[in-house]
Amino acid sequence: MTAARLGFVGLGHITVNAHLPPLAALAEKGDVTLQAFCDVDGETAAGRARTFGANAVYTDHREMFDKEDLDGVYICIPPTLHTDAELIAAEKGIPVMVEKPQTLDVAQAVRFSEAIRKAGVPSQVGFMSRYYATAEFMRDRVSERTPRHALVQLLYSGGHIRYWTSRFELCGGSFVENTIHMVDLLRFFLGDIAEVSAFYHYRKPGEGPHPINLPHVYDVNYRFENGVVASVTTSRVLTNVNASRREVLVVCDDSLLEWSAETVIENGEAVFESPGADNAFARQAREFVNAIRSGDASELRNGYPQALNSLAAVLGANASASEGGALIRLEEFVRGTAGGRDRTRADAGAKPDAF
Repeated sequence: MTAARLGFVGLGHITVNAHLPPLAALAEKGDVTLQAFCDVDGETAAGRARTFGANAVYTDHREMFDKEDLDGVYICIPPTLHTDAELIAAEKGIPVMVEKPQTLDVAQAVRFSEAIRKAGVPSQVGFMSRYYATAEFMRDRVSERTPRHALVQLLYSGGHIRYWTSRFELCGGSFVENTIHMVDLLRFFLGDIAEVSAFYHYRKPGEGPHPINLPHVYDVNYRFENGVVASVTTSRVLTNVNASRREVLVVCDDSLLEWSAETVIENGEAVFESPGADNAFARQAREFVNAIRSGDASELRNGYPQALNSLAAVLGANASASEGGALIRLEEFVRGTAGGRDRTRADAGAKPDAF
């Protein structure tokens, strides 16, 4: 079987530190060829190409698609920078792996999803938490129980990391940029989400370290299609202390299940621990490459059309918070019919004085 020729749009932090290392290992085995690197910063693209041994460098993804014969493409760019790469890949029949959040515009995501679905190409969105061995065990254990409630708490630093992830208008807020991983993981355990209602504690102008303009706290409630309800809270308040917490719980009849990347605990007792070499990004990369080479996408855990529910769940939370906790039905939200004004963009959740 020939090596899969891969192209990359975006050579930033997530590509270099998460995706390329396992793909480089697959290249050494002859399973993939790192064919083309594209980044708007030509020096960055050239430097990454030297490090990882890519065959070609571009600063324009359209030129890359025109000149290269690719078997798959990774699209790893900030959510506001998506234009037509997904559409070009679909038109050319090229499988796509897209980092989360896919975009800040639900209508755009629907267009991309429909193009990918009609093309029939394998697709994957970068929700790598589904590939932890503990996530598989948790999903199977939940399926054997009667779940009623899920609870997620993410309490972490409010400090600045990268400019675009510090600005609401560029990342959609921490709930969209970060907590979407845990929202998607709940979907892996419990199925699709039907409704959302949210309240945010917004940051006042100039409050906190520059350039952050994100809300302090996101408090979000979900109802799943199977009737299970969930409470998901994210806070960015702990700026000057070395303290944080992440909890993911599923409450079932007579069973309290606690998930982490390393362990699953049931009723206070560890019932599963992840293998020492467990690497979710590596497993995700192998599954995508296998789908490209075999043409069988059945093992991929979150194709672009399927992942649309996770994106709608977090952008819908922004829309609900901007309307004082209004109930948002995600089916209507995705169709763009959930009210008399545009609720489909992430910045619909911004307060006028947030910037």
